[in-house]
Amino acid sequence: MARLEVHGAPDERAPDEQAPDEQDAQPGDVGRTGSDEGRAARGALWFATNGIVVKGAQTLVLLTLAATLAPSALGLVALGTLVVNVSAILGNLGTSGALVYWRGDVRAAARTAVTIGLVSASAMTLLLWFTAPALATALRAEDGGAAVIRGLVVTLPALAVAAVTQELLRRELRFLRRIVPEATGAVVGAVVAIVLATQGLGVMSLVAGQVVQGVLTLLLAWVVHPPVLPGWDPASARGLLSYGAPFAGANLLEVLQLNVDYLLVARVLGAVALGQYSLGFRIAYMPYVLLVLVVTGAAFPYLCRRRGESVGHAAEVVLTVLTALLAPLCVLSALAPEQLMLLGTKWADAVSVLAAMALFSWVLGLTQAIQVALNASGLPGVAMRLRLMHLAGLSVALLVVVRSGVVAVAWTQTVVTTATAVVAVLVATRLVAGFDPVRWLRSLWPVALASGVAVLALLVVDAVGDGLGLAEVSVVRTVLLGLAVLTTYAATLWITRSTQVRAAWSVVRDAS
Repeated sequence: MARLEVHGAPDERAPDEQAPDEQDAQPGDVGRTGSDEGRAARGALWFATNGIVVKGAQTLVLLTLAATLAPSALGLVALGTLVVNVSAILGNLGTSGALVYWRGDVRAAARTAVTIGLVSASAMTLLLWFTAPALATALRAEDGGAAVIRGLVVTLPALAVAAVTQELLRRELRFLRRIVPEATGAVVGAVVAIVLATQGLGVMSLVAGQVVQGVLTLLLAWVVHPPVLPGWDPASARGLLSYGAPFAGANLLEVLQLNVDYLLVARVLGAVALGQYSLGFRIAYMPYVLLVLVVTGAAFPYLCRRRGESVGHAAEVVLTVLTALLAPLCVLSALAPEQLMLLGTKWADAVSVLAAMALFSWVLGLTQAIQVALNASGLPGVAMRLRLMHLAGLSVALLVVVRSGVVAVAWTQTVVTTATAVVAVLVATRLVAGFDPVRWLRSLWPVALASGVAVLALLVVDAVGDGLGLAEVSVVRTVLLGLAVLTTYAATLWITRSTQVRAAWSVVRDAS
């Protein structure tokens, strides 16, 4: 399959962006790295910090709403967020993401991307403003749904402009500046939302927080980087759209794939069931957001600089790191989901949803990492087709099982996503140079051993808690279970892979 090249000189990059030498980096050779690897490693740490801050703030808002609102109201929040996520992707047509891969004059391309983002995001805002009542009715969210949608979409133009600046900083591996606007905006927006929620404003507190976050993100983006003014270059527009359209298409398909269950549950089972499902899904999905998007976000610009078989070898490293980070969280979700009842007995159904989706973030993360490798190899169209296959398979399966309840929907998400991950690995074997799935699987034995030890630790602490008379669901028991899993897992992984951990830390410490 032909690889797509964005219009422009084949490798017309700034001096500090020249490709590294072509020596292949083996998955286990963490120490044999240059400045790009170190900057990418530091980038992963900065992205991790950003992910913890941003998603931590969003989680506090979610838990506050879950504790103060009925499940039906949380379902309304889920539907409004879905509309905005879809609109944000369509708002810039993938042109901001294309800047990371861009091979020509990036300054002209950035100005063109701002123009495209402003026009398309403004058009999307107007369209959704006037169609909000019809959308709310179609999604069975008549009670306040239109106001939520209208309030959430007003910042789409600001977010589209800010995205151009943020992706320019990611291209340059300037991760600290990249995260400042987003992290600060998220924290301030969360504070506003939580304060208003405690004052009885309900779901509109989330709307107010999102508006504050969107405006502040744009203003701070202009502080850390000179504003990119609108401009127009026809050749840049063609190149941005030729790469960005399938890039945005893949992102849009991902959002639809992650939310088609919401749509069907809302339509068939109603707002109360959607609230239950939404909470369990969001907790299961959180490791993906906090870890997978962090690691792959930092890895993408680095992979774009690799050539030949080193792309596949680097992709194996990313997959191994993701598996190691996600494993203990999967153990907790599978064996201790009842701790979710700390939010109240009204969320009993969400516990079964969380247990059914224990592996969801991991298998979804495998697919995401492979798609990032495909994008870095100039094959965004293949990544988009993987998303389309996932969405089609999931939609058909959910139509069959949705009337069986939210737990059946959760199991269907996990099974279909697992099947998609297997297909993605097979595609990477054929299209990503140097990728060897057998070598990658062999590298996972320390993770499997550490996971087994963590399971035993959880079972022991659980039994001890019963013997001491600790409540089955309590803050103390939840903390003890979490500490038991995380400490035993980390200790086992350190014993079996201490050399690699030290080498990885050396890369971060010594990066230029």
